[in-house]
Amino acid sequence: VSLTAVAALVAFMHPVFSVATSSGLGVIAGFALGQCLKPPRTRMLANRPALARAVRCVQTLALSASSFWAAKTLGLEPLLLCVVAGALAANRQHVTGEEERERLESVLRASMPLVNVVFFTLAGCAVHLTSVYKSSVVATLLVGSRLLALYHAARIGCDAIGAPESHKRVAWMGYVTQAGVALGLVRTAAARFPQWGDEFGALMVATIVMNQLVGPPMFRAAIVSVGESGVDPGPTPDRALEVRSASEA
Repeated sequence: VSLTAVAALVAFMHPVFSVATSSGLGVIAGFALGQCLKPPRTRMLANRPALARAVRCVQTLALSASSFWAAKTLGLEPLLLCVVAGALAANRQHVTGEEERERLESVLRASMPLVNVVFFTLAGCAVHLTSVYKSSVVATLLVGSRLLALYHAARIGCDAIGAPESHKRVAWMGYVTQAGVALGLVRTAAARFPQWGDEFGALMVATIVMNQLVGPPMFRAAIVSVGESGVDPGPTPDRALEVRSASEA
């Protein structure tokens, strides 16, 4: 077997090995995270819920950071590792599983402001406003194409599951927002392909910013429209028809 064939086989199997190893390490990290979420074993923490919550936050951040660093150092997929770890920790089936899921959500909510500040500040430092401005026209076309694709894809999905018409009209609006993972992938691509990474990154950042500006209001409008927010959406054609039919009856 020639060295070229061996090199080609190694290059072909490397993504498979990377994904499998990242998933395996994610399982280990998930079990470790589950241990951090268990009820306090010491009397001092058991009698001080606020202190116990702070300790869980520190443990979760330390475990997440060390797992990410290990995957990055080994050339694996840190995002996949963290996703597997979180999914495993949140879906453990045992007596205190529901309580541990609530603790995990509480820890993540408490840690989110710090993580968001660091992440989005780092992402903003890599944004070149001149390049973003030059890419604005193409970015607008990409955003429009994506919205059109989301609309038709959501309609097809709703038709497949038999969703009501009120959901079909607004389902696509819940998928517009882009933020964390997209920005992380853009930074990774820009660093890995320096020849064209800066231009690609500027274009993608402009696209993400546009989606981020229009996405949350559209998401909120969709939730209100289908009556899942607890807020009266006001008169709509469907509701007006229902009221008219009821009054005629």
